[in-house]
Amino acid sequence: MMSDSRFKQSRSVPSSAAEMIGNNLDLVTEILLRVPAKPLLKFKCVSKQWLSLISDPKFCASHTHHQPPTAPSALFLVNYLASRPQLILPLKNEPIPITMPFLDYLNIPGFCIDQSCNGLLLCSSTCLDSTDLGYWFFICNPTTNHLKRISHPVHKFDKFHLPPVLCLAFDPLKSFNYKVVCFYQVTSGGYEIDVYSSETGSWGLNQIPFVNPPSLKIHEWVFCNDAIHWCSLEESSQYFDVSSESVNMLPMPPRGQLDITYFGGSRGHLHMGVGINRLVLEFDIWELKADYSGWFMKYHLDLHSMRRELTNRYPLSVLSLIRAEKEDESTIVFVVDGRAISYNLHDRRSKMLCDLLQKTNPCGYLKFHAYEYFKTLIHV
Repeated sequence: MMSDSRFKQSRSVPSSAAEMIGNNLDLVTEILLRVPAKPLLKFKCVSKQWLSLISDPKFCASHTHHQPPTAPSALFLVNYLASRPQLILPLKNEPIPITMPFLDYLNIPGFCIDQSCNGLLLCSSTCLDSTDLGYWFFICNPTTNHLKRISHPVHKFDKFHLPPVLCLAFDPLKSFNYKVVCFYQVTSGGYEIDVYSSETGSWGLNQIPFVNPPSLKIHEWVFCNDAIHWCSLEESSQYFDVSSESVNMLPMPPRGQLDITYFGGSRGHLHMGVGINRLVLEFDIWELKADYSGWFMKYHLDLHSMRRELTNRYPLSVLSLIRAEKEDESTIVFVVDGRAISYNLHDRRSKMLCDLLQKTNPCGYLKFHAYEYFKTLIHV
């Protein structure tokens, strides 16, 4: 039998080695940089040193560099008749709570999500007090539960006839700083643009004129490839280049009399879905060329093979097209007959993700807006 002295000695060796590793901050940092964002937050409880390290904005930026948020792990679903997200729709085989604890944690009246952008959320609140004009804007990281209130553009809100349109521009593959672009209507009926930078913490000095054609719905835009794009029923539309702060023409894909069924971006690719109508289970997905000279057909979806499984009582609604690092893993997520379905664009296999009618409204059809959820530690 091993003596007590030899037993104590054998236990002291690994303990000593662990202590040496724990005291080597550079080594600990290299190890933690390789831990996924969500479990990494739990490691804050290990020690004050780890809490300080994981909370450090420089470490968070380095972690985002090592593990950039390139693919969403879930979708936040908001009913068009509601403002707060009703549930989380997991996209991967991992446990994600159906509730959204970060909304309860914020405890902000009238809080709603306006946009998701590579791990950060642009949110607003209709809370009224004597110091504002009835709406606040926030940048929120739902992974860390951190948020920052964005100030209003100085001396601009007294000009507004309508609430401004804000867009969050954030691409961690290019910069760990973000911008907020504000479109607001002036007394002449036209629009002006202001740009907020997280790097300076202030709004820019330039007011950029913006002409909004009648066919362009200024509230319906997509941020992709460092630009804000609008779709149009005409032959051309517009986009705002955030880097150069310039407004440029955007051609539209040929669609004839067909409806636009989807408009979104993924991994720097802008997509538009075009079909006869939302009740027909067949449509094309167009992709904008890299030089913005035109569009090409990327995918053709024919879902009639699923008709036996579907009653087709309700229109098909595309939630998100998700480009994967491997082309044969790209998927499109849509709702039809109240069920959220993931459809592989390569092998055409489908998987039901959730019965939304049972979870939200068993009595009838509900239309959802989806916000992509990326796990990231980036500071706001």
